[in-house]
Amino acid sequence: MTIILDLPLGFKSRDRVLLVCVYQLVLFVMNILLQDPFAVLKEHPEKLTHTIENPLRTECLQFSPCGDYLALGCANGALVIYDMDTFRPICVPGNMLGAHVRPITSIAWSPDGRLLLTSSRDWSIKLWDLSKPSKPLKEIRFDSPIWGCQWLDAKRRLCVATIFEESDAYVIDFSNDPVASLLSKSDEKQLSSTPDHGYVLVCTVHTKHPNIIIVGTSKGWLDFYKFHSLYQTECIHSLKITSSNIKHLIVSQNGERLAINCSDRTIRQYEISIDDENSAVELTLEHKYQDVINKLQWNCILFSNNTAEYLVASTHGSSAHELYIWETTSGTLVRVLEGAEEELIDINWDFYSMSIVSNGFESGNVYVWSVVIPPKWSALAPDFEEVEENVDYLEKEDEFDEVDEAEQQQGLEQEEEIAIDLRTREQYDVRGNNLLVERFTIPTDYTRIIKMQSS
Repeated sequence: MTIILDLPLGFKSRDRVLLVCVYQLVLFVMNILLQDPFAVLKEHPEKLTHTIENPLRTECLQFSPCGDYLALGCANGALVIYDMDTFRPICVPGNMLGAHVRPITSIAWSPDGRLLLTSSRDWSIKLWDLSKPSKPLKEIRFDSPIWGCQWLDAKRRLCVATIFEESDAYVIDFSNDPVASLLSKSDEKQLSSTPDHGYVLVCTVHTKHPNIIIVGTSKGWLDFYKFHSLYQTECIHSLKITSSNIKHLIVSQNGERLAINCSDRTIRQYEISIDDENSAVELTLEHKYQDVINKLQWNCILFSNNTAEYLVASTHGSSAHELYIWETTSGTLVRVLEGAEEELIDINWDFYSMSIVSNGFESGNVYVWSVVIPPKWSALAPDFEEVEENVDYLEKEDEFDEVDEAEQQQGLEQEEEIAIDLRTREQYDVRGNNLLVERFTIPTDYTRIIKMQSS
């Protein structure tokens, strides 16, 4: 096979280094595409490959939308962003005291990767523009610590947050001066015979219907709110799931599955259907996930991408150091990720590189599980043989005889010529992830990184 490099006009000899890099990239991509599909297209990682040592002790973590960066919220209020190609810090937003003054509780990226939301136990929520990370773009303070915060509409700079010991969640508008609005519960008495649903602990935004906010309370109630405007919300559905706390809510990317982590040591998976026009919600229980032997609680849960074929959860307890992965269709346990030496807390999944990260409870280090693809050079050269030990080779009599140039040229012309376009970007990678999404490149903050490492 002959590779034809369609180079732009004006290509000079001084650009040979660039040509070599492009050629190596082509070989790398071809090597991936020619690999065994069962090795390349694994739907979940299987091996612990890296450990990121964070001296500031990681409390929460979040991948950027395309997995280029990993943001770590630390116990002292610092926010550190790592480059996942080098596994080195690239940006430390905030002043020299850090992004916050108390532990960070949640991190949320905007879809383009430029804006970042952080909430903390210092009673504040901050909006960061990573093009100018020295100070927050906007900030709002409450009267108690923040449980968590996530985007409702990043373009309009709307987010939703839950506050410690508050009976309502808050919708926050960062477009001008930050304004907070309560998710009203005026319709609760019509939906339930119990007017008191307890404190709001967690909330999430539906992926297919961004105007639908799902809220979980300390008394096991699941409430669905329809967001009309900053000062108008409507409770469209309410359901009591359990008698214990609802600790975590997640919705799959296609919006068809909802998973609920409760304090009764059970993860419940529902099939969810929402009629936005008629404000109707239907929930069908699919599976319940439990550790029937050790009766473990679960710290965090997360769906895999697209159709949510897998559900991963971290275990609670000093003797539990694993991540459990279930298949959501059958509800069976398919994998237990091992290798960590401590209890794991938060979980995040990068679907581009198929990597799972989780932070340790004691050390605050970040553990990275990835798909390991062994190099298979025989895929590039069919006559190349991989050997595990030296083999005595017997040279043939005419093997290295000189070949006439005319015969060599004739042989090259008979080979199949395939033109490879190096200027048009592919829309999807081998795993079906969109490669044309907008990506923001964070400027490297060398001064802050050096000072953080020296301290």
